[in-house]
Amino acid sequence: MAPVPRTGSPLPAAALLLCVLLGAFGWLGSRVAVAATEMRAAEAAARDLVSAVESGDLLDAADRARTLSAHARAARGATSDPLWPVAETMPFFGDDAAAVRILSAQSAELLDRVLDPVLRLVEAREGAWDPGLLTALGRTLDGAGDAVAEARTALSAVDEGDLVSPVRAGVGAVRAALDDAAPSVDALAALAAFAGSATERDGGTVLLALQNPAELRTAGGITGSFVLLRAEGGRFRIAQQTDSTDFPELPESIVPVPRSTARLYGDVVGRFVQNATMPTAFARSAELLTAWWRSRGGEQPDAVVAIDPLAVRGLLTATGPVTLPDGSQLTAENLVQRVLVDPYMTRDPAGQTVVLEAISTAVIERFTSLDLDPLTWARALADPIAEGRVSVWTSDEAAQRVVDATVLSGPSGRLTAAGPDAFAVFLNDATGGKMDTFLQVDMELTAIGCRGDGRAEIRLRVTMRSTAPAGAGDVLPPSMTGHGLFGTGAGDIGTSVSVAAPAGTYFGGVTKDGAHLLSVDVEDEGRPTSLVRINLSPGEVNVVEFGFLAARPGSLDLRLVHTPLVNTPAVTVDAGGGCR
Repeated sequence: MAPVPRTGSPLPAAALLLCVLLGAFGWLGSRVAVAATEMRAAEAAARDLVSAVESGDLLDAADRARTLSAHARAARGATSDPLWPVAETMPFFGDDAAAVRILSAQSAELLDRVLDPVLRLVEAREGAWDPGLLTALGRTLDGAGDAVAEARTALSAVDEGDLVSPVRAGVGAVRAALDDAAPSVDALAALAAFAGSATERDGGTVLLALQNPAELRTAGGITGSFVLLRAEGGRFRIAQQTDSTDFPELPESIVPVPRSTARLYGDVVGRFVQNATMPTAFARSAELLTAWWRSRGGEQPDAVVAIDPLAVRGLLTATGPVTLPDGSQLTAENLVQRVLVDPYMTRDPAGQTVVLEAISTAVIERFTSLDLDPLTWARALADPIAEGRVSVWTSDEAAQRVVDATVLSGPSGRLTAAGPDAFAVFLNDATGGKMDTFLQVDMELTAIGCRGDGRAEIRLRVTMRSTAPAGAGDVLPPSMTGHGLFGTGAGDIGTSVSVAAPAGTYFGGVTKDGAHLLSVDVEDEGRPTSLVRINLSPGEVNVVEFGFLAARPGSLDLRLVHTPLVNTPAVTVDAGGGCR
């Protein structure tokens, strides 16, 4: 009988396997430690970068960005280790390992595709930002918008529910930052593309319409002052200036307006120049403004921009005060009082025109002469743009295609950018004065129930109050109160409140302080829109509730946009009580 071969003892083999496993887990542990350390260092570098940008030190910002990039790439490298997928399959911390991998990878990708290219442009330029550099910046930021969108998609796959607290907080913070940044990045890309296009040809013109939110319109405020800017040598200069008193009331609309818009606001949309920003699509507003401008012999502008004073306030925060002809200074802190209150409290209409034109000239000449870097412009304009305080239209089709996809294309563009389940509250003054400096508005958008067919019931509550002084009709001048000539008592605040809902949404009625209210319900620019008229006496509070039924079954990602206001509203959105 042949001898049976002897096998070695199983203990050395087991010991060897154990050593291999321990070594693997030790290596994996070291990779986890590296990733965690680098992500913490990246977080600190990001704070330093923000401080450098806010201080305006671009060279320091570039250094900070390189440090941030190095840490983010090191973290991405650690989570790209071949053994990392093993960590993602393990109980207890597998979800955390996967989240850290996604977070580090997307952070590094954003730095590679967004921050680094922008800073390279900043460092490479010599002298002023010429049209070519602005166009290049627009293309770079356009790519940045794609990168942000991809990062949002990647992070949306992460379930935060089972993550440990530090990882959950990191994922949540980055998600929130990306949600906030996405509209601004896209809008700044469009603004850079627009600026490059508008300044590349000497003689190109931009019609600038200055809105006044003390008398509200859908996109911000009445279009009360107008400035034609002409491009020369890559910069703008003031070519012509006028105000709304130079345009007559017309017996019929200067250009046709959609029937739905006329049903909401009446025939006044195209009969008064001040109403040009009532439509939700800024392309229609640009058509109205162009027609008004040409009606008094003005040339056809190549582009139209509407902006309100609170956007200028953002610029003043970045640039410092502007010295006015009387030697006083316009600052971020006194702008609302100097521009939206004092002229109407202390001067007659002719005097108001003189003061406001002087302020407009001083501000425009200051801003068009400064050699500001794009990061300063971005920092100053990001919030005003996100709030809808800047709207743009251009005859350059390529630049307009970029604008159309952003919040710069007016109220309808802001709604589209907010997502398919977004609602909007639009306010239009019916006082004929400047009483909206006394208007306070709070808004609550809530899913309040789920029907048997899986559709959510939605309530949008608008709480409005007047902070006007008692006896406002007697103590305030007619320029503020509107003389009581437009169906609103002197001292009261009259407002048309309209709510635009997602396409296909069903109307559910409107109440004021619990009592049913008649409303105008139409489909305007493809969205179901419900409008009511509200009157507020000094000190009065009205609570208006708009009811809707969701267009489709299932959960909703509710968002809310609104007309830019002088006084910042409290906005609450809660989809938790709806369908899941």
